[in-house]
Amino acid sequence: MLLAKRLKRTLTSVMAKREVMGIQPFEQKFRTWMAEELVILASLPVEEIARRTGRTPEAILQQRGLRGIRGPDHVEVEPEWTKRELKLLGTASDEEIGRRIGRPASAVAARRTKEHIGKSDPLRRPWTKNEERLLGTASDFAVAEKLGRDRTTVGDRRTELGIRAWNEDAYWSDEEIRLLGTAPDRQIAARLGRTLFSMQNKRLKMSIPMSKPAHRSWTDEEIKLIGTMPDHDLARRLGRHPSTVVSKRLALKIPYSEPRYLWWKPHELELLRTLPEEEVARQTGRTLKAVRLKKLKLRKRATAT
Repeated sequence: MLLAKRLKRTLTSVMAKREVMGIQPFEQKFRTWMAEELVILASLPVEEIARRTGRTPEAILQQRGLRGIRGPDHVEVEPEWTKRELKLLGTASDEEIGRRIGRPASAVAARRTKEHIGKSDPLRRPWTKNEERLLGTASDFAVAEKLGRDRTTVGDRRTELGIRAWNEDAYWSDEEIRLLGTAPDRQIAARLGRTLFSMQNKRLKMSIPMSKPAHRSWTDEEIKLIGTMPDHDLARRLGRHPSTVVSKRLALKIPYSEPRYLWWKPHELELLRTLPEEEVARQTGRTLKAVRLKKLKLRKRATAT
């Protein structure tokens, strides 16, 4: 989580990248507080203790709380915020503002959130007046695509400026209406930069049927072909998605008559351990390449365990 915050990425994306690269997760272990660290809990400010011990401010405050220790920077009541301090919120990072006005970064973040002030992000380029004029004139998705920005960033800026979201159902051009029903709603929605709900709602209101629906009924001739060849080959032949063919075959409980891959049986695996590769290929009816590949996979699996 700390790395995700540092890189400004989602926790899921960091975990996925680590898994792909085969990197083990970092095991953060609890560090016992040493006697010399406990001594300075009451005598030094949190920031100085963090610098000397390499611990986080949160950990230091937690340890103080558990031991009933008050440091020199302890305050019973947070001092009132001045107008000068409030004007600084959001102009730099919470840590930087905290250093300037002598407040903890957590207090700065809490106050900034209370004032509905966005977080300063130096990685985001500043908004120009021309860009802001486009907000609300089309969907956030369409504006983001036009400006080369993230859709969430566009939505956040529009909300921050108090600009209403574009009502995509308020106006439809003749060209857009002519496209309704000519392809699946999802495809037309992506093409026009509209939501799927808006597309479906407009088409149904105008009683326009789907000329090319995404779902196609199965004919008797197509069903007879299921299981006679690999699912991907049949999908290519019928112009259907492979997962659609797989789902239909499983629903009808139709087995493969000519599967692309023949699973290795227990007695065949036993032959791999006792006979030469050429003899295994002859007895099983498999290619020599398939025998060698299977043997390599088994060897890798045994090494991994």
